[in-house]
Amino acid sequence: MKNKLAIFGFLVGIAIVIFLAVVPIKDEVSPGGTSSNTPLPSMSPPMPSPSASPIPPTSMGIVDEIVTNLEWGNIAFETPKKMQFEEPKIIELLLSSTKSVQELQSSLKSQEQIESARIQISNRMEADLSGQGFKIEALVPQEQAVYRGKTTQWKWEVTPTKDGNQNLYLTLSAIINVSNEKVPLVIRTFDKTIKVDVSVGQQISTFVSGNLEWLWASILVPIFPFIWKWYKKKRDKNQPPNNPGAAD
Repeated sequence: MKNKLAIFGFLVGIAIVIFLAVVPIKDEVSPGGTSSNTPLPSMSPPMPSPSASPIPPTSMGIVDEIVTNLEWGNIAFETPKKMQFEEPKIIELLLSSTKSVQELQSSLKSQEQIESARIQISNRMEADLSGQGFKIEALVPQEQAVYRGKTTQWKWEVTPTKDGNQNLYLTLSAIINVSNEKVPLVIRTFDKTIKVDVSVGQQISTFVSGNLEWLWASILVPIFPFIWKWYKKKRDKNQPPNNPGAAD
């Protein structure tokens, strides 16, 4: 009987060992919801994800990005080949982001000589007309706001002050924001040679006004006595004679 109990106990022990070896033992779960056998996670802050570094305010990359985002538009302006000395002429420039070059050309009042181009534009544009041989008066502000619903117009009154071939320069600039400051960005420049003609009357008038002192000293002063003598002789000849029959 004792041998049977010993054999039974031995078999039961083997069965328990096999059961423990096959079936995994579950971890105890702590009240906070974490396993008692699992190490607690680290409390160090997560590493920030890598991101692109900001462009420095002095970097030319800022301007590169602005230029890349500029829109495109068309311009048309008058470029006369000839002008008359001291005679003013109106020169007009049109800009639009929606109208074609042909539409802008047909909108110009003067159809003498017209040039057109496609340029980059911003919502603020500046147009400047200059030339040493001209007196130029801007009839509208040189810096203007630009928007899609309207054709932007610039007008100047140009008066030639020198004769011969004279150069006229047109500069178009976009006003951009760089480091919170408004600065002009030159987009395109045009230079035109205009022939300024002078009439004979204008040549005489210009010569006299420019050499008045020389004319006075060289011509008028020497001939003044002859002119005075001729005038006096003519005056005496036209006077009536004295009455000979007058009594004492």
